[in-house]
Amino acid sequence: MPDNELVAAYKSIPIVTRTLLTATILISLGTAVGAISYHSVALNFPLILYKFHIHRLFTPFFVTGVGFNMLFDLYFLFTYGSQLEQGTFAGRSADFAWFVIFTSLSSSVVANYMGYQYLFQSLLIAVIYLWSQSNSDRIVSFMFGIQFKALYFPWVLMAYNFVMAGASIPWSMVIGAASAHLYYFLDSQYPAMGGPRLIPTPSLLYRILPAQEVAGAGFTAAGGTAATFRTGGTAAAAGGGHRWGTGQRLG
Repeated sequence: MPDNELVAAYKSIPIVTRTLLTATILISLGTAVGAISYHSVALNFPLILYKFHIHRLFTPFFVTGVGFNMLFDLYFLFTYGSQLEQGTFAGRSADFAWFVIFTSLSSSVVANYMGYQYLFQSLLIAVIYLWSQSNSDRIVSFMFGIQFKALYFPWVLMAYNFVMAGASIPWSMVIGAASAHLYYFLDSQYPAMGGPRLIPTPSLLYRILPAQEVAGAGFTAAGGTAATFRTGGTAAAAGGGHRWGTGQRLG
């Protein structure tokens, strides 16, 4: 039955990516039709600190405009979120959930001082940034068939938004990319240089989302994440971290 196929397709989406997509659709549509007030989901640190509106640390990341652009937003989130969760974080959805939580909290702190209240673009570019690091040598196509390495994809998107917004810097995207790079550095680059893992995934997330064996993907038990760094196209085991790409430095 078509309904059953639709439900099966929905359930086939990795759990964390599925949750992000569902929250984005429900909150964005809810605010668009007036069922949810924009104010109630906006980032507001005074209400978080003094009224304990903890949900405001996360709801701003699920508000995007309803229209044709929303389809592109959802497509990008589905595509790159699924590829991250099934590739770099294969069998370790808890680690992917921690990446989303860490980058969201980091972005919220910066966005609060910059006066941004809705941060879907920060979440989206964070996911794309980490995907680009994990697939740095893959060739991707953009508008009009322009091709380049995946490593540059986040910057191409930001440049495109800069032009489309009339030379206005897309700060929410910059914040998201910076938060994702902070996670990438602390979780993988710094440990690879001999330092400790400073942001291990909380054990609570492993209890909620237990690690699963996946062919070709390694992981450790609760309290640590898997590591397979690819160098020159060859995968090699390493302690702590993820299966990233060649790990080029930015700047």
